[in-house]
Amino acid sequence: MQSTDLSVALEKAVEHLDNSEKDEPFVCVKADKPFALKMRFLRYIKAFKIQMKDKVEVDENKYDHLTFTESDTNEVIITSSLERDPLVLLTDEGDLL
Repeated sequence: MQSTDLSVALEKAVEHLDNSEKDEPFVCVKADKPFALKMRFLRYIKAFKIQMKDKVEVDENKYDHLTFTESDTNEVIITSSLERDPLVLLTDEGDLL
């Protein structure tokens, strides 16, 4: 597996997603093993939250809005859950819940 600096990749992804238009609301990271890379991202974010919990000047929740999906084309797709359409729940009759 090639070396991916997770902190740099996440910073670039957050910056891109915050500044992108609706045209490109995602970031693709190529990987030989996309599931393994996805798990590395998730472990890094968990460790970041724990490590930065007591730091006043750092927001430990800055990666919480990211969603990671592995694809069949050997890449991990990073999206922002803030850019998704709201979930609409309907009853059997079609009424809003």
